[in-house]
Parts: sequence; structure tokens; C-alpha cells
Amino acid sequence: MTKLTSILVATDLSTRSDRAVRRAAHIARAHGAALTVLTVMDDAMPAEVIDTLHAKTRSALERFVGSVCVGVNVTIKAEPGDPTTDILHACADGTNLLVMGTHRVRPFLDLLRETTMQRIVRHTSTPVLLVTDRADHHYANVSAACDFSPASSGAIRIAHAIAPEAQIHPLHALNVPYAGRLSRTQAAGDAIEASFRKEAEVSARNWLASETLPTSKMSDLEILPGSPLAILRSKIELGDIDLVAVGAHGRVGSARSLLGSLATDLMRDPPCDVLIARP
Repeated sequence: MTKLTSILVATDLSTRSDRAVRRAAHIARAHGAALTVLTVMDDAMPAEVIDTLHAKTRSALERFVGSVCVGVNVTIKAEPGDPTTDILHACADGTNLLVMGTHRVRPFLDLLRETTMQRIVRHTSTPVLLVTDRADHHYANVSAACDFSPASSGAIRIAHAIAPEAQIHPLHALNVPYAGRLSRTQAAGDAIEASFRKEAEVSARNWLASETLPTSKMSDLEILPGSPLAILRSKIELGDIDLVAVGAHGRVGSARSLLGSLATDLMRDPPCDVLIARP
């Protein structure tokens, strides 16, 4: 099992980030991991403003961290700079897990430009945990999106490291291209789906046989027709899933279209806490 020894949590002192700090402390305490709490202030402000803001920010952060990180080996960093650059630089220093809160939703702007969170996920090889829910419980049920790639395997292994007692529910979204156009009857449609399902089942067996996975904590793989995002949301609405684990494409720093539509969609509107990992 992957061992967590160093966790970084980035905060902008918002309520969204407070939940991320609490979850990071929760995980660090359970694993005996070192925790770094980082906040980066915009260095484009005048120097006298930065100096005043730095003192107030560090004081507020120390009070909050002192109240929620009891029993954790924690380091606080509050510094001016560029959030994306500084968080990525901090991740490169042996961090096993980056924890972040969700970004403030801007419906129009989010369609036009990449968020800071998306840029960081795209440019780092460190697993990223996006926190939306209260951190007053251990993760109990993890839904893992599986496309039988090394990335999806990595996501399952990291999820198991974060929550070793959780039950992991792997699922595969079965894509049947042009299903409506290729079939004129229900029987024909069922036959086409059966063909794609058989192929997916073979891929699943090969994947399970070739990867080192925490199978004792995994339920049977489900293969369901539909889009991955719709299936995941349905599972979360119907069950008690508290963490979704997905793999990102392997190339760090590639164009944002190559991060993966599922990872991108989940970051834009996470239905619960989301873990994104690379191979």
C-alpha cells in the first residue's frame, strides 16, 4: 500500500478551504504524516499592503491550524507569490498528497478560462484531493471510475492509502458508439451492447490480473452503459459514496483538453470529495 508521509494543503482562508484543512489534518493524523498548510497571497499588491496582509493572514492561519491540527506535525507557510507556481513548487518537494478546497463558482468565466485548481491538477504529478464535504468522518465508500488504464489503477491505490478501511466500488462506463443509429429494434440494440460488454469484460479480467490492487477492499466491478459522469452522479445520489477516485491522463502539463473530460467535469462541479491521480 502507498504510504503517506507528507501532505500539503493549500488554503485561501475561505470556508471552502477550511474543510480542506480539516480533511488534510484528519488524514495526516491517521497516517502520522507531516502536514504543510500553505497560503499564497497575490504579490501584485503594493509592498506595504502585502506586509500588513501577511501579518494578519499568518496570525489567522496559526489560530485556525492550532485548533484543528491537534496531534499533527504541522508547518505553516504564508507567503506572497503566485498561487499556481508556488503550490506546484511545494508539491515537487516530496509531497504524497495535495489537498485543496473547491474553487468559487463563476458560471460564465469557468466556461471561458481554466481555474487555478484545474491548472494545478494539470501540471502536477502529485495526487490531488478536492474537498467539498465536512471532514467529521472517515471515508467509508469510494466509487472508482475504471477505464482499465494505469491512471485508474493509481487512483484506486491512492484512495486505499487515504482510506484503508473504506470499501472501493469500481465501475466502468460502457460506451456503445452510435447505438441509436446502428440498431432499429430493441433486440438489435441489446446484441450490439452485448458485444461491447463482452469486450469490456475481457479487458477487465486482464486489468485485474496485471495490476496490484487492494482487491480485499474492492467490490465486484460494475459495467454500466452510459457516460462516466452521469453514472458516477447516479451512484452518489442513490448511495452513501463519500469519495470519487479517477485517473488523469499521464502527460503532466499537456493541453487542458488532454487532462480528461471526466476529471475536468468533476473539478468544475464535484458531487462529493474527488481524488484525481496519475499513473
